[in-house]
Amino acid sequence: MKSLRLLLSLAIVAVLFTQCMQDEMEEPVLKKGSLPDVVPSKMYTVTVENVSTNYKFFEAGAVAVPDGESEAGPAFPGHSFTFSFHAGPAHKLSFATMYGLSNDGFYAPSGQGIALYDNGTPVTGNITSQIMLWDAGTQMNQMPGPDNPHNGADTDDPVQLMSEVGDGYDYGTVATNLKVMLDYNGGHMFTVTIEVLAGATTAVSPVAWVVHSMENPIFEAGMTDWDKGLEDLAETGNPGPLSHYLTWNSGYVSPVAPVLWAVHEKDEMPIFTANTPDRGEGLELLAETGNPGDLAASLISMDYNAGAYAIPDGSNAAGPLFPGDKYTFSVDAKPNQYLSIASMLGNSNDIFFAFGDGGIKLAFGNDIEDITHEVMLWDAGTEVNEYPGTKSMDEDEGGLVRLLDDGFTYPAVDKIIKVTIHKNKK
Repeated sequence: MKSLRLLLSLAIVAVLFTQCMQDEMEEPVLKKGSLPDVVPSKMYTVTVENVSTNYKFFEAGAVAVPDGESEAGPAFPGHSFTFSFHAGPAHKLSFATMYGLSNDGFYAPSGQGIALYDNGTPVTGNITSQIMLWDAGTQMNQMPGPDNPHNGADTDDPVQLMSEVGDGYDYGTVATNLKVMLDYNGGHMFTVTIEVLAGATTAVSPVAWVVHSMENPIFEAGMTDWDKGLEDLAETGNPGPLSHYLTWNSGYVSPVAPVLWAVHEKDEMPIFTANTPDRGEGLELLAETGNPGDLAASLISMDYNAGAYAIPDGSNAAGPLFPGDKYTFSVDAKPNQYLSIASMLGNSNDIFFAFGDGGIKLAFGNDIEDITHEVMLWDAGTEVNEYPGTKSMDEDEGGLVRLLDDGFTYPAVDKIIKVTIHKNKK
């Protein structure tokens, strides 16, 4: 199993691409013979663009119905909220729930969030010690308790720990009010239970939560509220606006790896054959690490006109395509020949973009043609797939190269990648 990961492999890709460029200075030799002199160099130009939405967060949601209840509402002492989510080793968890008998107090971890893995091992157990009581800084505090009129004057103070506000009121302690447990369900799924302890000084509101890798997804200590919904939650207990913001900005994001290309004839399948095992010529390395080097070298050694491209437009260094980035490269071919490509879906185990195993037929027209509809997601069958975006292991699969069918949900191909081609004018 290849341990080399996508970003670490790019130096190898850069060396390979330099060699390919040197090779292309001479007339390429195809499996069925040389190109005629009348065919201009670099006859077709291909663009591959990462058109993914650059989401800020991975997964988000809200829970409004206390455990054992049938309607939304606060969790009173002796009751709890429970929610589940997926996460990978790079992810953290943040959430917020109102201290119900306050003006704008809320429970949450620090802006760094709660680490969910420790050296690759899922974290479980009591995480109450990582939860703190915060003041949103949006309303003047009044005496907490059932008689709080919740009509304090509006303020524009920074979010800070309630203990640093100095209002002189007693809110109890986190440890005497809450118990927060983190469980691991397998398959990169975790479950959190927020229990309001008997004898607690408050109820807590419905919860907004988010799985993230960047810091401060909900607030930043020492800064005023961002007007993304925290004020509503901290003052009224309504998680809706905050949850909407977090959910709207959450989703699967993946880089697109450097592109392997090969020109060939009809009925040839240079990269793979659908529903058969990987041939051991370099597709496994491409699909698991993003490095097309071995596969390109194998194809060239078999006299294919083949190569790899790894330099995003506007850059002078090799690298993957992040959202908004694009590769533009040219290949020497003639109409009625066939083109095949392959590129790893970077945030996966062994999934790659490609046309069908027989490639696509090259046309005569000079117009730019969007051929994204010809691109599909394929599973190399060499590594067991994990929940999209949570990769943490390298488990051999020993399966077949096939259209992606692992039962998980992925964005549509045209929501991740766009591929165009056009024949250059003579």
